[in-house]
Amino acid sequence: MQVSDQPLISEVFFNREAEAARLLAAIKERQSLLISGPAGIGKTRLVLEVLKDLRRDQHKSCIYLSAVAGLRGTLSRLLRNLNAAEDPTLRRQMRADGFGSSDFEAWLKAQPSSHLKGTLYRSVERRSYCIFLDQVSVVTPAVAKVVKELVRMRNTPVYLVVRDLKARDAAHLSNLYWSEKHRVYLGPLPGTAARELLDSCVGRFGLSRLDLSVFRREVSRLSGRVPGAIVQMCALAAEPHYQSGLRPKTGLLHLDSLMRGYEKLPKPERVRERLCP
Repeated sequence: MQVSDQPLISEVFFNREAEAARLLAAIKERQSLLISGPAGIGKTRLVLEVLKDLRRDQHKSCIYLSAVAGLRGTLSRLLRNLNAAEDPTLRRQMRADGFGSSDFEAWLKAQPSSHLKGTLYRSVERRSYCIFLDQVSVVTPAVAKVVKELVRMRNTPVYLVVRDLKARDAAHLSNLYWSEKHRVYLGPLPGTAARELLDSCVGRFGLSRLDLSVFRREVSRLSGRVPGAIVQMCALAAEPHYQSGLRPKTGLLHLDSLMRGYEKLPKPERVRERLCP
């Protein structure tokens, strides 16, 4: 993982100790877990923080993919991780198919998805990997089938990070993450924690010079105590055109933060898709 000096950890990973402990226990027990919650709630941050704190020997078996969509793309990216790790089963399969170790992309392009699936299954079966699929946009039946195969038949835990599940997605996953033991839902911060996060953001974004009497109350209400929304509104409030004299334009901030979403928030870590070192 590549770490950058973006926002302080306290501003993006806040009051999630219980969820972090639960995810860490699941990793140690090699138990799959579904992590869900609305946008900006801290799902990705939770996973990255726990991965960062793993022992080095545990890191070697963790594969993290972000923004997962579609069967072929998911298979290709997983196999790229295994190739970067010089997975011996993958390399043997490439040689059997007539490709050298430096010809991975050519091999990947030449294979049908069924062959890629078989290669992935054999590779993970022979080594103890953990797979993290983050920001899964749509859980298609094909992707759900691969997850099921990994979890049920290949004894490979899959930690799936999704927004609130749609009914059709839940149907694909209900027999995998079927009980509360296999699910973690991240909800809004408690009131005290939300206020502490807001105080932290006021300091980071230099807002203390402004009149925040209305801003503090309205951010707490309009954000729904979602961490990403609090950070986004504070970041925007630092820009002059969101200020009227010494008062932030709270209503406009809220509307623009909803339109922007949280994709443009500065991230505390930029993660390369690869086997964790």
